[in-house]
Amino acid sequence: MDNFIFNMFGMLVLFMFLVIIGGGISQWVKNNNSPRETVKARVVDKKSEVTYIQQEQNGMMTNTPQWSYYIVFEFENSDRKKVVKKMVVSGKEYNRICESDCGDLTFQGTRYIGFEKWWIGRLSGITSKRRTRKNQEVFGQ
Repeated sequence: MDNFIFNMFGMLVLFMFLVIIGGGISQWVKNNNSPRETVKARVVDKKSEVTYIQQEQNGMMTNTPQWSYYIVFEFENSDRKKVVKKMVVSGKEYNRICESDCGDLTFQGTRYIGFEKWWIGRLSGITSKRRTRKNQEVFGQ
């Protein structure tokens, strides 16, 4: 009986591992088969999360922080419907981009490719007429 329970627990752990790996591979394939899109977008929110990983080093337990960075973009799709998309970005991109920045967002499925700013926030003091006019056309400002 104990052997049966141990085997079932092992099978359950293996099944969960395969489901997680399969989901990651499935998302990777889906992203690769998606078209690369570039859209006019605005940054509406930024979030960062930290998780701590416990590791043993030289007989002592240490907590190592692991940061995740997210930026939420808003844009219109081909049907002129507003889309809000949360993208995972690197720490460097997270620090470079500010809320209310507008620009060209490039992505493939759920994969963030890049963001080229063409207008920096409403409070920045940049008064380029071409850039301001472009914002008014895209976001009705």
